[in-house]
Formats: sequence, C-alpha cells, structure tokens
Amino acid sequence: MMGDFRLRILSWSMSALNRKPSTRNVKMSLRTRLIFTHIFVIFFTLTILAVSLVFILRDYQRQVQLSRLGDAVVPLAFQARAMFLNDVSPREALSRLQQQAGSVGSLLILTDKGLVLADAQYNLTNRTINFNVPARADATRGFVWGSHPLRVGRTLLFAAVAAGQVGGQTVYIALANIERPFFDVLDEIGASLALAGGVTLIISLLVALLLARSIARPLMQLTQATEAIARGQYDHRVQAKGGDEIGRLAASFNSMASQVQGARQMEKDFVANVSHELKTPLTSIQGFAQAILDGAIPDLAGAHAAAQTIFAETTRMGRLIGDLLTLARIESGQMPMARDPIDLCELLPRWVERLQPRARAINAALITTLEPLPPLIGDANRLEQVVTNLVDNAIKYNRAGGTITVAATSETTPSVTRSSVLARRKLVAAPPQSWVVISVADTGEGIPPADLPRLFERFYRGDKARVAGGTGLGLAIAKEIVTAHGGTLQAESVVGCGSTFKVRLPTKTENP
Repeated sequence: MMGDFRLRILSWSMSALNRKPSTRNVKMSLRTRLIFTHIFVIFFTLTILAVSLVFILRDYQRQVQLSRLGDAVVPLAFQARAMFLNDVSPREALSRLQQQAGSVGSLLILTDKGLVLADAQYNLTNRTINFNVPARADATRGFVWGSHPLRVGRTLLFAAVAAGQVGGQTVYIALANIERPFFDVLDEIGASLALAGGVTLIISLLVALLLARSIARPLMQLTQATEAIARGQYDHRVQAKGGDEIGRLAASFNSMASQVQGARQMEKDFVANVSHELKTPLTSIQGFAQAILDGAIPDLAGAHAAAQTIFAETTRMGRLIGDLLTLARIESGQMPMARDPIDLCELLPRWVERLQPRARAINAALITTLEPLPPLIGDANRLEQVVTNLVDNAIKYNRAGGTITVAATSETTPSVTRSSVLARRKLVAAPPQSWVVISVADTGEGIPPADLPRLFERFYRGDKARVAGGTGLGLAIAKEIVTAHGGTLQAESVVGCGSTFKVRLPTKTENP
C-alpha cells in the first residue's frame, strides 16, 4: 500500500513538472517598455519629491510659526521687565499684557526650570513644561524656542525671552500657540502642488514618447534591414545619423552589409568564373573524345593530335584546380608556412635565372639588382612562387625587346608605441621595423587605372590578360602568401610606361 502510494506521488510529480504552463508569453515592444519604464521612473521620482516636500514643509511651517511668536514676544518682554521691577505679580503682568498679544498666541510666564507661574489659556499654571530645550543656533542671547505636548496630536509651540527676576529666580515671558496641523497647510497649497505635478507628468510623458520614438525607430529600421539582408536583399542600407551609439551601430551595419554584399558578389563571380574556366577545356575534351569514339579521326596522326589536346586541357584543368585548392588552404590557414631563415641575396638570383629563357624568347632583358639585405624568416618555396609569378607576368605582358628589372632593397620605418604608464600617457619610441622590398618592374603598356583596384581578386583578368591566358588566380595566391608572411603586395602602373609590383616583407619576424 505504502509503495503504491509513493509511486502515485512520484508519477503525479513528474507529470506536474512536464506540464507546460498555460499562461501565454506576452511580447512587448521596446518602445512600450521604454515608455512604461519612463512612467515608472516619473512616478517614483514624484513620490520621493512628495515625501521630501512633506518633511521640508512641515519643518518650514514650524520655523515660520516660531519666528512669528519670537517677533511678537520681544516688546512684551520689555514691558514685563518694567512691571517686575515695580513688583507687579506674574498674574497681574499676564492680565495686562495678554490683550496686546492679540491673535498671535497666548502668554505664559515661567521660570528657567520650566515651572509655569501664570498661564492665560492652557491651564498650565504650577505645572512644569519642557523648557530645557537649547536655544536655536541663530537665536539672540536670552531667547528660547521649544514645544510641549498637550494631548494626542496637539503640540504647543512657544518662544520665550528672559524678563527679569521674580522672587530671586529668573523668569521668562513666553508667547505660545498650538502648532498648526500640517494637513491644513497642505490643503491650502494642495491644488497648486497637484497642478504642478500634473503639468510635470504630462511633459514627462511627452518626453518619454519622443525619447522612446527616437530610440525605437532607428532600431526598428535596423531590424527591418537585418531581415531584408536575411532575405537576400544585400543592397539594403539604413540611414546613419549622429555619432551616438545608435548612429555608430547603423554605420557598422551599413559597413557589414557592404562587406556581405561584396562577399556574396565575389561568391557569385567565383562560381561563374570557375564554371567558365572549366567549361572551355571540358568542351574541348568532350569534342575530341567524341570524335575518336565516332571514328571521325581515321588515322593515327589525327588521334595523336586529339590525345595531345585532351592532355593539354586536362593539364590546364589540373592547374586550375590546384590553384583553387592552394588558395583555399592558405585562406583557411590549413597550409602552414615554414619559418626558416632566408638569404635573399643567395636565393633571389637563382629564382630569376630560371626565367631567363622565357625572357630571351621575346628578346627582353631580365635584370637583377641587389643591395645588402638582412635575413628573413619565412617559407622560401612560397616566396619563390610569389617572385616567379610576378616575373612571369612581367615577361608575359612586356613589349618585345623590353626590360624587366627585379630589385631587392632594405628600408627602415620608425614606429611609435604608447607607454604602459597610464598616468603619464607619453609616447615612447619603439625599435624601428626593418623591411625587405622586392620590386618587379616592366616596360610594357601598363595597366589601366580602372583595373588596378581589382588586380588581386580571384579570376579577375583584364582584356590583355584574357588574351594572354592563365587562370586569374596567380596574383590572388601571391597576395595571400605575402600576407601570411606579415607583408604587403602593391601594384603601381602608368599606361604606356609599364608596371611595378612591390613586395614588402618584415625581417626577422618569428610570428608574421
């Protein structure tokens, strides 16, 4: 029985845990949340101000009432002093002076111990009141301000001034009045306070609406733009206003959208270019293979020529695919570069010498000039690939009888870094950076200015490059190799005069 009961309890508990809540998840927009938050802050602030105002007004009301009593009791004290000098009793003096007190308050005559000698209204005669209250800091000597509870909720305020001696003890004449209830004062100014609070609330709500709109509207535009990008509308942009966080966010979004659009366009161009580059050799291979199968080439010489064409096209396809794989591996970091010492003064002339036969074939002069160079740290085989590609292009696009100059120089650039002492924030000169610059210059017809920014894109080839052949990946691979070594590859050209490609590599760099 007990076991069955425990099983039922366990089963019920599991079902309760797995039961989905019936309440719906109500979504609230950012604008609504901002408005409600602002309203809450407004009410909270007004509540604090109201409570503070209550205490401030209550204290101010008491001080005003005591000051009024103090101003009125001074002339009465002078008259009482004169009466006491003429041996007038406290009761007699009280009856003579009470009429002069008027509506300001009621007179009391008491000793410095708080014993009431005479009272005109509150039946405090021969009773002791709280008179040992210290005088106010701003009071004149001889003045005493104080309060005395009469009954629940009623307090007697008084201002007293020393009025002489009676029976060998100092006596004070005091002007007293019941402390005015705070809510009576609040009733008088309540309408004005309510009006001021209402105006403040309305203005704050308008400000909250404008603030919520100014924040939520650009965020809504960014949300719509993000959704448009997700739908494939990569040309969608938002208007970036101001230099605040939202303005910088909009500018960053536009920059990101431009990069995404460019990457997407490069991807489309990449697919189109690969398809185009593969289509031509595949067409040739298919055509000659079909001719052999159909018997359209009867003799052995024709079959041999067809086989040579098929072999050449497959070699071209293999070279294209190999370049694509190389580029992809370099970009993804899957092709690590060797970190070996490199002496360019020894290796660079060898790399250039291997291309001398191609230069002589077009009657071009291939010249190498070297300066004393500091050693490099890198991958010699990959750097040879870069130099070979640049020199090969210079030979390919040069004029017959022209000149190709390969030069290697060193240069030093000063660098400045910020000091680690944050308090001083002074600039401290760091060790200068040394570079090796390899330049390949030709005397060809040059590159049009419109083609220069796109030289290092995949498959990009100008009209002359298309005529000369190639895969259009050589410069893209060269740039990735140089970047992996921590250097830069730049091109300069003047139409009609020739082009110059410069490779800048840092020296003695263990981590490029």
